[in-house]
Amino acid sequence: MSNHNPQRQTDEASSSEQTVTTLLLTMADTTWRMITPTALLAVLALMADLHWHTKPWLTLASVPAGLAISVLLIKRQLRAVAS
Repeated sequence: MSNHNPQRQTDEASSSEQTVTTLLLTMADTTWRMITPTALLAVLALMADLHWHTKPWLTLASVPAGLAISVLLIKRQLRAVAS
């Protein structure tokens, strides 16, 4: 005789689905934190470079600034996930 518990299997499946959903949402959250600051600052800096004829200096300066903001946002996210 087998002692299968359908409720336990349902709970495990539900737990797995919740884990996958949480992981996918965390990945999406991390992605926007990496891409948005760098891309947004680069576009704004490019527009400013074209306006003030300083090309490529503001654009080049925006990349490290965007990366620094991305690092800070991801650190904040990791602290929130860890707690």
